[in-house]
Amino acid sequence: MLELLSKRQEAELITSLQGRGEIPIKFAYLGKGAEKWDKIAKARSKSADDINSLEAELLKKRMSDFLGAFSNVKKLNLIDIGCGNGTPIFPIVDALKKNGTDFKYVPLDISKEMLELAASNVKKKYGKIECEPLLIDFEQGNFSDIAYNLKADGSLNLFLFLGSTIGNQSDMGRVLTNFRDSMSSEDFLIIGVELTNLARVDKIISHYYDKLVDDLIYFVPEALGIGRNKFKTNVSWNEVKNQVEIRIGLLEDANAKVGKNKLEFERGEQIFVLRSAKFTSWTLTKLLSDVGFRTELLVGDRKNSYSLSMVQPTRYTI
Repeated sequence: MLELLSKRQEAELITSLQGRGEIPIKFAYLGKGAEKWDKIAKARSKSADDINSLEAELLKKRMSDFLGAFSNVKKLNLIDIGCGNGTPIFPIVDALKKNGTDFKYVPLDISKEMLELAASNVKKKYGKIECEPLLIDFEQGNFSDIAYNLKADGSLNLFLFLGSTIGNQSDMGRVLTNFRDSMSSEDFLIIGVELTNLARVDKIISHYYDKLVDDLIYFVPEALGIGRNKFKTNVSWNEVKNQVEIRIGLLEDANAKVGKNKLEFERGEQIFVLRSAKFTSWTLTKLLSDVGFRTELLVGDRKNSYSLSMVQPTRYTI
């Protein structure tokens, strides 16, 4: 996996490890990590309580409401940010096909392998469709040039950030600002998040004690040269930030290698490998508002465990 890193990615990973003691989860999706994520998604899709299942059911029920904003649009670009294996957009494509709305599927991800997987799954499900995968790290800045060029044929952009992926970001505001700065006043963003029920914290945490999750989050440490026998896992709930946090604690001194760079870690050091922030409807709406989004539609499931928000950039006037 690490041989796939660009020089910039190598520098980012080294800086993150040395500066914050963290391995950004995005690196786990590179190379064979895409297969590991796909296994998690497939296994969890069989459970009605899984967030992907909850999200899919909510999309099926409310997609007509979301698409009402595009009633006079001839073509949409479905910009699937952090696309995963592509299956979360199936309810959206089903609704577009039912309405007879033309669309282009635009998966966007840091991982070439994930892009290939998403494009393959969507084409396998729907046959010949227009598809334009884009290899982009959305944490690094806006992609307004790409979003603008996609509309050259008169189409509009529907940005999608599904699967509660926003909760995995170390700086959620920065990521959302990148999206906002890539959108015009005609574009929309649909964001899906898992909601917090403090009475169910134990149940939320239990989802992270999973061998498939371990295989994904251990992928990068093992690629660095830190074997599983050299650390133990600590899964905890951060009450201040309302997020699940996973760290690996080193049981002995360890060496890691990124490119030509050697990193040394001491016994007892903790390395942050995963965060998963949860929200209430209020905290989500406030986060979106603080970065300059106006919420047009907010829907949730009957158990108040999952939410979909459709937002637009706030247009300021002087």
